[in-house]
Amino acid sequence: MFRQAMPLSALLVGALLPLAGLAQDAPPRDWTTWGYDQERTAWNRGETTLGKNNVSKLKLLWSSPLSTPPSDIVLSTVTAPLVVEGAATPGGPKNLVILLGADDTLFAVDADSGKMVWQKTFANPVQPKIPPDWLCPATANDTPVIDKAKGIVYFIPSDGKLRGLSLADGTDKLTPVDTVAPFTRAWSLNLIGDVVYTTSGRACGEVLDTNSAMYAAGSSVRRGREAALTDPSAVTAVDLRDPAHPEVTHFYTSGARPAAPWGRGGLARGPNNSVILETSDGRYDPAGGDFSESILKLSGKAARLVDSYTPQTWRYNLAHDLSGSANPVVFEFQGKTLVATAQKEGILRLLDATNLGGENHMTPLFQTPLLGNDAAAGTDPSQGVWGGVTTYVSPEGRRFLYIPMWGPPSKDAPVFPRGNGAVPNGSVMAFEVTGTGDKPVLTPVWTSPDMIMPDPPVVANGVVYAVSTGGQAFQNVHKPGEERFDHAYGAHFRSTPVGNLTLYALDAETGKPLYSSRKIIPGWVHFSEPVVALGKVFLVTHDAHVYAFGLKR
Repeated sequence: MFRQAMPLSALLVGALLPLAGLAQDAPPRDWTTWGYDQERTAWNRGETTLGKNNVSKLKLLWSSPLSTPPSDIVLSTVTAPLVVEGAATPGGPKNLVILLGADDTLFAVDADSGKMVWQKTFANPVQPKIPPDWLCPATANDTPVIDKAKGIVYFIPSDGKLRGLSLADGTDKLTPVDTVAPFTRAWSLNLIGDVVYTTSGRACGEVLDTNSAMYAAGSSVRRGREAALTDPSAVTAVDLRDPAHPEVTHFYTSGARPAAPWGRGGLARGPNNSVILETSDGRYDPAGGDFSESILKLSGKAARLVDSYTPQTWRYNLAHDLSGSANPVVFEFQGKTLVATAQKEGILRLLDATNLGGENHMTPLFQTPLLGNDAAAGTDPSQGVWGGVTTYVSPEGRRFLYIPMWGPPSKDAPVFPRGNGAVPNGSVMAFEVTGTGDKPVLTPVWTSPDMIMPDPPVVANGVVYAVSTGGQAFQNVHKPGEERFDHAYGAHFRSTPVGNLTLYALDAETGKPLYSSRKIIPGWVHFSEPVVALGKVFLVTHDAHVYAFGLKR
């Protein structure tokens, strides 16, 4: 039976808890979806082991290699970790780390020992007709989502079918559901009630059945000498109230490759089980069904468009490839449900979740000056905000937002009262939300130490965990005199790191450094997030290793 989610107001416990799914006695200690919860806050409210008083004592507890082979064109060799507490395995209750490899292998690793509990690979019989590249690598890309009550992990391998496996032993618990086209670049899954959502970008999915509805909606694209029909970018919802007869709904944000949903965290839950997402560069013609450069709000099951916000600078952003790089976060403040969003443009905005952009759909509640990306750099090289926005409420009720900024601060950026030195490569920027729900203000608070292409930070028990990924901001090598990458000419810059992954722990209110892993991890990573759960910090690297940090007993 479908479980209707409770009204947002019923989910609040004082001013300290943001939206957090169904009401419960205590927030979960584990991490079962991208960004911890349906609203993508990236704040583990149940973590109590690690804190400001002991995080400086973090040690590497274990590291485990996975069998997925690295490739120079995949965005993530393995997805960001998920952590589930007390899975009922045949060997007894175990804490598991769940990861999906780019080779369509789902892994369940013992969170306490690093040993493999089970793994399962799903062979894709379909061969891509379009040559894979770093834009469309033809691999699995979505961070799975866990239904802990049912003991099921949902994910989409490269064949485009939604699958559900038992957390206990990896056995099938769901007949595979045709969800997106094969090789779709699907972003992280979100489970709201009994509906699994995903978003897909760049229209990478290849339409194979020329008699299908997907073919009719598809667009012809050509790369080199190859041509194929691709599935247009969409928000996809799979209603699993009756798993034997799932209902699949698509909302196409555009009829072609541009204007795709973006942000590696996919979409966030909004009021009344609506969903909120960001779109990237492309055609902007709402009357014609093309919604680029925008924040969209859809009704449940992605049935229809409810509201939208588009920056007044959208034409400039489109001309410079400055949109669509970070998923929004939804949270409560002073009795209002707000949305915080940022893009490659380098501006942080607050929107009213019940009226995203006012009467003209272009008026935010508040926006900062330019915080970074004075060069107006788009995807290659990359600057601005990438990944997602994070939020946290202190024990005193102060609401903070954190953004990962690639590149140096803007010359027009406000003064941050606390800093940790020059940040020429990148940083995490922290703001406090002040004012009222109707007129919120973002007040600069602190910046982190210098970081190379920082991933979205996460928060637990008063500590911000941030990662300097060590990645390369240039995406590929260009042939002299040519604007586009030539496969026959050179190699991918993105897979040539400039440093190693470094984990930082910072005081969430002051930005004071509490811990740095320095050179403990030799690898680097791209498009991931650190995860804090069950008294440990979990990380992955491009060479398919999983790392667990914690306190030595």
